[in-house]
Amino acid sequence: METETKTASTPQSGARAVVDKIETTLSADRTRLGDVVDAIGHAGYTPLLMLPALALVSPLSGVPGFTSICGILIATVSAQMMLRRPKLWLPGWMRRTSLSSARVHRIIHWFRLPARWLDCITRQRLTGLVTPPFSILPQGLCFTLGLIIPLLELVPLTSSILGAVIVILAAGMLAGDGLLALTGMLVAAAAVSGIAALV
Repeated sequence: METETKTASTPQSGARAVVDKIETTLSADRTRLGDVVDAIGHAGYTPLLMLPALALVSPLSGVPGFTSICGILIATVSAQMMLRRPKLWLPGWMRRTSLSSARVHRIIHWFRLPARWLDCITRQRLTGLVTPPFSILPQGLCFTLGLIIPLLELVPLTSSILGAVIVILAAGMLAGDGLLALTGMLVAAAAVSGIAALV
């Protein structure tokens, strides 16, 4: 199934707005990933990139298999951002993936602190780095990190580190903050080098 999204990131919605939108999708029992994607997809691809990245730095990363799903979702969204597809496609099995709404609700409260911090530090700077043609650089980096994350599921903390890097990159793209995106790219290089040395 495909979800219509804007191909370009816009600063119209901050990180807190993304978290608020996720909260509106919670059902009584379990929340499906497809419902969350449909709810925030109208704002563009970048919020859909930030969602799994935030999840990776939350306690949800300890759920077996969850890290791999987040990595695949990040890679899928990033690839379609680079291709500038007008609609986001996700495989049916991913859209049907669900978690307890009560657990998601607890994690959302945890999300609000980093989201508030990101909204405070982001502003439009060096926008050329987050608009075509140079926007393919942070998008391509997110794609690469998304592919790496499932391979590191059994290595403690690595997925959370890479998730934090993707949050920085996504926040930069969401807010039109090229300086933050550049910072994320430098941190990514350092993080990948450090992880490579460990494994």
